[in-house]
Amino acid sequence: MKIDRDVAVIVCAGPSLDALPSRAWSDIAGAGAIVSVNGACAADACMRHDVRFTLLAAMDVNMGLFERVPRLRSIWNETPAWRATSVNVLRRADVSSATEGGRDVRPPDAAEAAAESYIVEVDEEDGVAGWSDDPDEGYKGGSTGMIIGNWIANRWSGDTASIRERRAIAAAREKSIPPRGFRKLAYLGLDMMPLDGRHAAGAGAHASGFSDSLDHHRRVCESWRTFCAQAAARGIDVVNLTPATGLDAMRRVSVPEWSRVA
Repeated sequence: MKIDRDVAVIVCAGPSLDALPSRAWSDIAGAGAIVSVNGACAADACMRHDVRFTLLAAMDVNMGLFERVPRLRSIWNETPAWRATSVNVLRRADVSSATEGGRDVRPPDAAEAAAESYIVEVDEEDGVAGWSDDPDEGYKGGSTGMIIGNWIANRWSGDTASIRERRAIAAAREKSIPPRGFRKLAYLGLDMMPLDGRHAAGAGAHASGFSDSLDHHRRVCESWRTFCAQAAARGIDVVNLTPATGLDAMRRVSVPEWSRVA
């Protein structure tokens, strides 16, 4: 597979990152966007190879992720990359007066969860299975990788207020607005091995939630299957570049050159 400007590479924090050769990171540098999922940007491998991330995505920065990945806090606060995290959403059943769409959206305290973009997480309870076409939403399905994949494959909102807002944020914080609307998503470090929730060195000593039981792993894998099917229905190609991944719900693509020592 050729990694070029048409591809968004989404780097998850699986332990397979530790074994990738220099050639892999060199190839990844040619992507149109390089996205860090949760603690991936803090992984020793990413820091050693000076990966220049376009976007940092972490839905749980306001819910203890910094404590689980200690190096992430300083990276998050100092990065030149665009940052995306979750917005606080109360469902219709949880609010006394329903808003349009059945959601009361309340941005988090910026002091606790500073970011440039806040993404609304949606799933089947919101009537969304596998994919949202709303530019401010992402299908969660049990993985930040799904949320940000959905979000970056959708185009930015084209309304005048949204354009002005993100341009103002970019100017004030001296950041580049990341490209969106990708038709090709390539995942890396998406190991998803059953009962093995380890992370790459430096990306956290905690275990990923999917590893707490085989049933949980199965449910997340099925969510990935739905996500990929819905992406394909929209003309979006989703592939997994992770060597020896445990996820069979996503088309696997091997890069022979990466098996050679660079």
